[in-house]
Amino acid sequence: MGLWIFRPNRAETDHDRPDEHADKPVHAVGRQPDDVGRVEVVLGDGARVQAYRHEVVLG
Repeated sequence: MGLWIFRPNRAETDHDRPDEHADKPVHAVGRQPDDVGRVEVVLGDGARVQAYRHEVVLG
């Protein structure tokens, strides 16, 4: 089984996107999307970010 990685879409114009969390391992992904289709992602270091499901990739 591989490791899941957070790879934010850098083409997004949303300046709240935390690029400092790019390429970090993913611990958990929430099930319920928000109004724009993002889910809560818990990273391996405990940080929580909002991400689209396609931004969590097998690394």
